[in-house]
Amino acid sequence: MPGAYSTDLRKRVLAAVEAGESPDAVAARFMVARATVYRWIMTARDEGRRTPRPASGGPEPVIQGSVKAALVHMVTESNHLTLTECRDRLAEETGVRVHPCTVSRALRRLPWT
Repeated sequence: MPGAYSTDLRKRVLAAVEAGESPDAVAARFMVARATVYRWIMTARDEGRRTPRPASGGPEPVIQGSVKAALVHMVTESNHLTLTECRDRLAEETGVRVHPCTVSRALRRLPWT
């Protein structure tokens, strides 16, 4: 999937439409889809926003707070556990069941030396 269009392009497209050029002609001139031009026009008109929304950043980590503390305690107590074993013990102790990859990401976020 291609990346997002630049903010500069969006501003130039909106300026051309506001100068009286038709949305179809603007789409052809700037090589963007007609639907994109119409969507940018509606967003500027309805929301007053001429820039894209900021990225959401994804969901919050599941392993945080007391679950994270339990994971740290478990790993410092016995650091020979596999990710699957960590996941299973974490589920027993906290009731939070996650994928082993989630345990791996949580461990990578910890400040280990």
